[in-house]
Amino acid sequence: MPKKSDLELDRLLGLEYYGLEGDGTGGYIRRQVEDFIVNEVSIDGLTAGPSCDYPSSEEGYWWFVMEKRGIDTVTALIILSKHWGLRRNTLSAAGLKDSKAITYQFVSVLGDFTPPKERVDLGRVSAYCFFKRPFYLKPGLLYGNRFKIRVRDASKPGNLGPLIEELRLVRGVPNYYGYQRFGTIRPNTHLIGKYIIQGRYREAVEELVQRVYPREYGRVAEARRYVAETGDYAGAAEMLPSSLRHEKHVVRYLANRPGDYYGALRSLPLYIRRLFVGAYQAYLFNKILSRRIKHGLSYFYPHVGDFIGIYPEGSHEPKGLIMVTESLLEKSRKLVEEGRAALMLPIVGYRINLGHGEPGRVAREVLAEEGVDLGDFRVKGMPEASSTGTYRRAALVPEDFSVDVRPPDYSLEFKLRKGMYATVLLREFIKPTDLIEQGF
Repeated sequence: MPKKSDLELDRLLGLEYYGLEGDGTGGYIRRQVEDFIVNEVSIDGLTAGPSCDYPSSEEGYWWFVMEKRGIDTVTALIILSKHWGLRRNTLSAAGLKDSKAITYQFVSVLGDFTPPKERVDLGRVSAYCFFKRPFYLKPGLLYGNRFKIRVRDASKPGNLGPLIEELRLVRGVPNYYGYQRFGTIRPNTHLIGKYIIQGRYREAVEELVQRVYPREYGRVAEARRYVAETGDYAGAAEMLPSSLRHEKHVVRYLANRPGDYYGALRSLPLYIRRLFVGAYQAYLFNKILSRRIKHGLSYFYPHVGDFIGIYPEGSHEPKGLIMVTESLLEKSRKLVEEGRAALMLPIVGYRINLGHGEPGRVAREVLAEEGVDLGDFRVKGMPEASSTGTYRRAALVPEDFSVDVRPPDYSLEFKLRKGMYATVLLREFIKPTDLIEQGF
């Protein structure tokens, strides 16, 4: 039987099993912002960083490297756009990077722009290495990210060697969506998403604004309790800090339009509404992946009824999906073994095929337990938040993996494809007992 997590948060978010059965090292991440460094890698192999050795074309769009420390990508882009007097949507990034880290990523500028002659430093965000490329930066142009992470004060650093050997043998770990997709202090983005697709708008608002989680204290917890007990949204708007801009926006809306929970949600930015629905899809993916492991199905090799994505030589994206039949099983597994294909699991949406045989049965079992079906993701009351669904690799396989052990600390360097979470891999090595205390 695979190793099961004892953590309540893992159970709540669907990360129920480990891929590596060995005991963990213990330890802490993100003790200092320098302990977690992320360099974005573009689909054509450019790595974002301070070296500035990028080829520049004569025509096209301006690109630059954005370095940020301890803030999220959206906030960093807002700071830069305000500094240059640009509309926020003028700046485009290929992905969201960790906020509790030093990160380097590419940003492109749409429209007329005169780049500064020198590096721009605005506190926790900087911009430099201005160069031109013939195309605009979009999320699909990201290959992945390179990580350099220091784990401090590992209680059992000697466990690292056996875990690395186990990783080599099993080829990878379950490619769960990580904690930051849902939140750790308030792990509820997926719950709000579920309420939205089910048309339960009041419950979505109450989950967003009113519910107090065990690790919430002080002014924020007080404001949430206050509005839950009194229904005084105007008063809550004064109590909530400006950092909770989405909650503050919702309570202000309801203060002016009492009872219009649907309108309050729809007044949020579109990307936030899609984020909620996407978080619920991520939760379902985690649940399906965990249920496969529970039923003894591989997360690396396909079974009859599964889908595999085909990766032609030199391609970073699958160029087609094939359902695995009995006659194709042996060939499919060989393609996966050779790295020319990968097992893909469904991110549930209204057009998705859940598969057949045992894999399909497992996926349908999870949806039945959740009380949802594929049609729910065609969100009738909020069609702009609908999702057709897609597929995602089932296994997280780190590339260019290396380790430097200096007890009681150790450092890991590796590269992951886009959409894969470094904390999911770190979880396998550390086997944390207190996620928040240990930096997850």
